[in-house]
Amino acid sequence: MGYLRDAMTVTECLHTFCKPCIMQHFSEYLTCPTCEKDLGPAPHEKVRTDRAMQNIVDKVFPHFAKEESVGEKSIQREAEAGTKAREETSAESEAKRRKVASKVAMKKKMQQTQKNSEGGNKKLCLSLFPQEESTKPLPKLLKPYLRSSVEATVKQYKNYLCSKLKQDHNYEVAAVDIEILCRGAPLKNDLSLKTVWSDCWNSTSDLELTYLLKT
Repeated sequence: MGYLRDAMTVTECLHTFCKPCIMQHFSEYLTCPTCEKDLGPAPHEKVRTDRAMQNIVDKVFPHFAKEESVGEKSIQREAEAGTKAREETSAESEAKRRKVASKVAMKKKMQQTQKNSEGGNKKLCLSLFPQEESTKPLPKLLKPYLRSSVEATVKQYKNYLCSKLKQDHNYEVAAVDIEILCRGAPLKNDLSLKTVWSDCWNSTSDLELTYLLKT
């Protein structure tokens, strides 16, 4: 049975998920996992911690919350003291220890991801137009002027383009077939807009990006 940990609710459609699950989903998709509503190029900005829902879950399943809390405190004390936990001899005890350690590691990783996301609330303005010189030009977005988090990546914008081209023009294209450029130079998927703006654009004016079909 799944246990809802660190409940987060999508503000656009009010569907609720555990933080690790929704953050992992956003690393590949820009939509709500339940209703597939488009959440834009920075979907992590469309979710909020839902303490009311988490309180309800903890009251209904108090043993899950208690088990997780006890396990986390135990492992954290061992790490801070620089000591190693005595190995359990039984397979059952070892399995429980591994399970708790995995939960703690995942939670810390997702907390760091969320911290990085929340720390990247600075915005920038940009435009996204099809490359004019392309031999296979793509359609123009109905709303090519955008305001985005500086932490949004090129890969997220490729997914965003696929979604918007389908929505605006019923034009279907895969993200892997799209190239996004700055000053005519193709951009790598893992680059953030902050890096593109400082290293590639290098101007105080709004960021200008173009896109085309890969040849």
